[in-house]
Amino acid sequence: MSYINMLAEIKKGQIKPIYLLYGEETYFIRELEQTLIKAVLAPDEMDMNLMILERDPGVNELMSLIDTVPFMGGKNVIIVRGTTFFRSRKTSSEETETSDSSEERLLQIISTIPDYVHVVLSTTDKVDKRRKLFKTVEKYGAVVEVSQLKVKDVRGWLTGKLAELNKQMTNDAMEYFLGIVSMMSKVSLGFLHNELEKIALYTEKKPKISQQDLVEIMAAIPEISVFSMIDAVSQKQVGKALQFIGEQLQIGEHPLKLITLLARQVRMMWQAKDMGARRYSSREIAEKLGLVPFIAEKMLKQSSNFTTQTLKEAMIALAAADHDLKSGKANPMVLEEIIIKMCRSS
Repeated sequence: MSYINMLAEIKKGQIKPIYLLYGEETYFIRELEQTLIKAVLAPDEMDMNLMILERDPGVNELMSLIDTVPFMGGKNVIIVRGTTFFRSRKTSSEETETSDSSEERLLQIISTIPDYVHVVLSTTDKVDKRRKLFKTVEKYGAVVEVSQLKVKDVRGWLTGKLAELNKQMTNDAMEYFLGIVSMMSKVSLGFLHNELEKIALYTEKKPKISQQDLVEIMAAIPEISVFSMIDAVSQKQVGKALQFIGEQLQIGEHPLKLITLLARQVRMMWQAKDMGARRYSSREIAEKLGLVPFIAEKMLKQSSNFTTQTLKEAMIALAAADHDLKSGKANPMVLEEIIIKMCRSS
């Protein structure tokens, strides 16, 4: 079952006795948990009828929790985070015998869950889909993989979140926001959700969120500073470029992170320049690099101000700086030296 389908089912009141949620995107896991809790329990029932555990209980304890009849009627909801029940089994004969015994009891619990309780098990670990335990949850409940959202799918998520916040974005603000996301090596929906709430609060009295609003609110995000810094470098504005990096270092951003982000931008410029030379359209470049079209256009424009040799040398210098910083052979000034050299390139 997909995340979207599960949300839709729960909102319709079609709730399974047990769920397994697994994957890297904890934001989705928490959202699914909260949706189920609100669908099953009234606010005044949560103190007595909701149990949230941050690790696996023993099998006997879990059985006891499931068998406990809800106080004053209603239903119970049991949330178990960080479960290890679905990991690959170990090879030790003693451990296997113990896990065999535990698994048989868990299988019995899952197949006979009373109708007055709903159980949610979640983990960011890999799960073993071959195990009987996994297949039993699929049979009697639902299994949902909550992978990180791909950049191309963020627009749909953003539209939904804006509707929830009763806000709108201008078209250029929407493209700018999506551009920010496409520059991130890893999309964290929890982070984006928090940023959206800040934006909604900042623009509380405005009918629409503008691009300038986003620039003002999100300027401190490292990906934004590095992209802006690259723009300054491409225009040979060394002072402005150093200012962006200086601001990030001043607020405590680690030089290694900035080097990683800068290397990613330089690598994509190099790729954009190569594809541009081979007559790829900006839309094709955007698709290849996983960017929104207007960011790909901007990156293609930026790359035109550098020779292929300059970009190659910058990548080599950034790789060396990364190694030297990790081994304690360099200081953050090495990043400024690379920026100055790129600005002075012909």
